Amino acid sequence: MVQGEWNMDVIAECFDGAYWSHTWAGDLARTGARQGRFFSGLEFMEQLDSDLVAEGDLVVHRSRNRFRHVGEVFGVPATDREVTVDHVEMWRVRDGKIVEHWGGIGAGGQLYRALTETT
Repeated sequence: MVQGEWNMDVIAECFDGAYWSHTWAGDLARTGARQGRFFSGLEFMEQLDSDLVAEGDLVVHRSRNRFRHVGEVFGVPATDREVTVDHVEMWRVRDGKIVEHWGGIGAGGQLYRALTETT
């Protein structure tokens, strides 16, 4: 997938029409638009670590990723700095589709510090 493009077949297969993100405070359309704007300032470089855990109707993903800061994020203009971010997401799944989301942006403080700290 090219960054910024959405595969609507995968979205329809994975997300319920009643999906709600508690983190992004919105349904799938609002969440996708907000994430697109936020992540447009970060160029993905590599995933350093990842764990996926499921119990009952909840799935949690923890990862550590490296990005390059290529555009405005949190009001901070591009620095071309490489940053490492710890990331945790949690989803509730019902009838094989994602219906709720929490997390992800919790690493925002870590990311902001990495973008603004003087070296």
